[in-house]
Amino acid sequence: MTPRERQLATIRHEMTERISIDAICVENQSQIAEYLGIEKHEVYDRLGIDGRLIGTAYNGPVPESKPGEWLDEWGSPVHPEYQDFGTSHVYPLQAVESVAEVERYPSPNPDDYDYAGAAAVAKTLAPQYALRGPYWMPVYCRVCHLFGMEEAMVRLVGEPAIFEAAMTKVADFTYEYCSRLLDACGDDMPIFCLGDDFATQRGLMVSPEHWRRLFKPHFARIFGMAKEKGKFVWFHSCGDITSVLPDLIDCGMDVWETVQLHTLPMSPEELKREYGHLITFFGGVNTQRLPFAKPEEIEAETRRCIEVLGKDGGYICGPDHHVKPDVSAINALALFDTAQAFQGQGYTK
Repeated sequence: MTPRERQLATIRHEMTERISIDAICVENQSQIAEYLGIEKHEVYDRLGIDGRLIGTAYNGPVPESKPGEWLDEWGSPVHPEYQDFGTSHVYPLQAVESVAEVERYPSPNPDDYDYAGAAAVAKTLAPQYALRGPYWMPVYCRVCHLFGMEEAMVRLVGEPAIFEAAMTKVADFTYEYCSRLLDACGDDMPIFCLGDDFATQRGLMVSPEHWRRLFKPHFARIFGMAKEKGKFVWFHSCGDITSVLPDLIDCGMDVWETVQLHTLPMSPEELKREYGHLITFFGGVNTQRLPFAKPEEIEAETRRCIEVLGKDGGYICGPDHHVKPDVSAINALALFDTAQAFQGQGYTK
């Protein structure tokens, strides 16, 4: 099977000749390439990674900033912890006092993104790899970037109308942007992938009731658009989101990234039994341990993820978050080589 065929079959819960493998991002590619004596661009293929991410470049204007500031197309600070903003208000919606102010705030123009460039890349990669995108075009996290996270949480509880207006503004943009990207890439990109984080390792940042009222309608609308275009829906959300996992499935989610098993209030067996017939899991192998564990411990953890989550299909094996630069090449290979070694062994037990 080609990587594309293998991953799409996995999402359909069909058994494949080996487990599908993927990764959000492998940040130690240079170390792996040097260790193996290969070129950096060859690393993903060597690791057996089946999918590739597709996004767009932004070609439009960026709001004017002060010296020392770096703003994105929304006028929000990029990595504010690394910038010297002094005591000024750096979040554009931080001081708004009404819904009307939120509604007047300008969104980026969807015309200012390079959909044609993304489509050209997709056409080149599509014969071999399972393509997904745009990945990080969040709704809630974008609202937090507009207010500042603490202020966004205060508004959610104290001034929900203002918070909801911001969510709607961002979701309307996200819907339009994603629709254009999917149309541009067509059949070359069979997976719609969206990322948004609203949980910690201890559970949701908001109550499930707030999530269902203020978040769910937007995800349902965006996922529904992708479904209408014939796409699988792959959703990234970190931490313990199990209290709203049935809601996300109800919205149309086909793949859950990233399954951080060590954060969940249930065992891998319980997770598979409860939801394995409804969605495909991606992740599972704890990246927080990757820099410190022994290779044989990583191998054992990877095998357990495949044996439990891969039973009867519906599992894409991989690290449950980025493989960071402090992970040794040997430890990274312990994960990916173990997954590839299940080829031909019948990975359900």
